[in-house]
Amino acid sequence: MRLQTRVGSVGSDIRRFTLEQTLNAAIKLISSASDKSLIRLTYILERFAPSTTDANSVRIVREAFRTGHPSVVLAQKVARNLSSNYRRGLANFIVRSTFFDSKKRLAYTEKYGISPPFTILISPTMRCNLRCDGCFAGEYSEKDDLPAEIVQRIINEGQEIGVGFYTILGGEPFLYKPLFDIIEKNPTTIFQIFTNATMVNEKVVDKLASLGNAVLVLSIEGLEKETNERRGDGVFDKVMRAADLLRESGAPFMFSVTPTRKNTEVAVSDEFIDLMIEKGAFLGWYFSYMPVGRDPDLSLMPTPEQRDYIRRRVSKIRSTKPILLIDFWGDGALTSGCLAGGRQFIHISNRGDVEPCIFCHVATHNIKETSLVEALNSDFFKAIRKAQPFGKTHIRPCPLIDYPGAMAGLAKRFGAYPTHPGADRILNDFIPELKEYAENVKRVYEGVWEKEYQWYEQWVNR
Repeated sequence: MRLQTRVGSVGSDIRRFTLEQTLNAAIKLISSASDKSLIRLTYILERFAPSTTDANSVRIVREAFRTGHPSVVLAQKVARNLSSNYRRGLANFIVRSTFFDSKKRLAYTEKYGISPPFTILISPTMRCNLRCDGCFAGEYSEKDDLPAEIVQRIINEGQEIGVGFYTILGGEPFLYKPLFDIIEKNPTTIFQIFTNATMVNEKVVDKLASLGNAVLVLSIEGLEKETNERRGDGVFDKVMRAADLLRESGAPFMFSVTPTRKNTEVAVSDEFIDLMIEKGAFLGWYFSYMPVGRDPDLSLMPTPEQRDYIRRRVSKIRSTKPILLIDFWGDGALTSGCLAGGRQFIHISNRGDVEPCIFCHVATHNIKETSLVEALNSDFFKAIRKAQPFGKTHIRPCPLIDYPGAMAGLAKRFGAYPTHPGADRILNDFIPELKEYAENVKRVYEGVWEKEYQWYEQWVNR
């Protein structure tokens, strides 16, 4: 017994030493930010990529580094500007993914036949201090918030299956009082927090910098006119101030835009993108307006022509400027279509409802009454995954707006309930208008998939 105990202790010591050495090596690679170190880092990430798609994505990044793509400048800039705590937080995440999460994800895949999601989206509160036009956040009070112990249980159960990346949404997350406690209790987990930035002050940034494992995504609608018009007077200046504070503290951050019929051209203009680069953002999300939530307005949706314009501009900017942009719909080729229903993410609302997507507010399970694994493998989510990618043209990936009725049929078949009043309008009331919209998108995209995405089959079969 003593011998076994000693052997076990020695094994534990070796593992700790190995992990510490790997952590230090990762920090050095990130800190040096040379071309060679960044390429070496991609080999580590590829080796432990949870899926073929993820591995292919890493290879694309490595090839970009080798050919002198603007992404090299971006990666070097981000790595050199990171504070020491963020470097250690990133390295911790890499080591955890390498030594622990990859094995857990493999075990989950072998048991359930699909990889666990890349990230879990959680809206712990739907309260917000702004009233943006067309936003799906409604009128909520603190009593409607998801209890902190439930949020922590979600993270614990996610970590058990290898999910180390969590996206915090709202409402406004900084109105959720337990937010920093949760971040602090999970130091090897990375949190991506979408915020309107109005509550991001010196105290908040100092706290973020001390933790080093939470990255903010600042919501903005373009330049001053577009942002203040939708979000309120003075909001643009507050976003700019938050960006300055984050950059000066060495905290990485991103931006998020909701393209509408009113702001699409500005949102992907050189003037706006250059401003974001100057301010220090390393990535930008584009989530085109969806008619969901409180007072949905179909007239705010970008036209099919504008949607194609976003797709083309994002592709051009990525290849010419040192910033990474992601078009949630136009980049469907990189994700092989729809990611909802647990394929790569799910959304858990402030009431605990487990929804297939942040834009699809129906559910068959509530996390307060079930485990995360049970919810991920519900019959409803299995059916969604079986139906994916819904169509061969992955630049039209969405079962809500590109294939109207597809998600409605699945929701009806499995008895999914709307998670708030009016949530099912996009599945029922808007079907005629969305079918017309989808046909127009199809017309605008005629021949685009065949001409511009010939690389796709070769890429997925690598």
